[in-house]
Amino acid sequence: MKKQTLVIHPEDPSTDFLIEIYRDRGFTEIRQDFHPQKLEELILKHQRILFLGHGFHHGLLHFYQTIIDQRFAPILQNKELVGIWCFAKSFFDQHQLKGFYTDMFISEFPEAQVMGVQATESEIEESNREFARAVRKNLFHPNCHQRILNDYGKLSTAVARYNQERLCFRGMDGRTIATDLPSIPQLSTLLDLLKDGWELEL
Repeated sequence: MKKQTLVIHPEDPSTDFLIEIYRDRGFTEIRQDFHPQKLEELILKHQRILFLGHGFHHGLLHFYQTIIDQRFAPILQNKELVGIWCFAKSFFDQHQLKGFYTDMFISEFPEAQVMGVQATESEIEESNREFARAVRKNLFHPNCHQRILNDYGKLSTAVARYNQERLCFRGMDGRTIATDLPSIPQLSTLLDLLKDGWELEL
């Protein structure tokens, strides 16, 4: 049975690059009208949920209003989640939520300046574009963390490297994957082939 997927992505031109992750995939999308009761009903109906946009340590924001915070933690415990916003890691770790998520993530030039990362506007745009493509391609794969790192890791600019070091994952079994482990493309590719049921010809 296909798992139903919900996208909660507040409208904001600065995060429109994230639309590529879910464009034309038939997911339930909510981009405005974030009434708590409506959000709760939608979350309860879906097993997989993407939270995308701007935020901070305590949750996802719509401009200056927190729309996803600790109130929702109990009903998110057994969901498969994606949390892409600045410092989503703090929220996920505090509540032991499962899935793929980011720590601080540079997607705009002022953020690069604040974090002391040398980057041009074009490099940041390229980083955003390649990250969204990598997430779309590997979304909800059992080995999504390493696969996203492998694809996004092909970009070696300073801003991309900064973001790559801050990608996180916690499996449904509660185990986390460290963000500072070196990528091993050969091993990852072999594991992917085995998981996908391919026959290897020796």
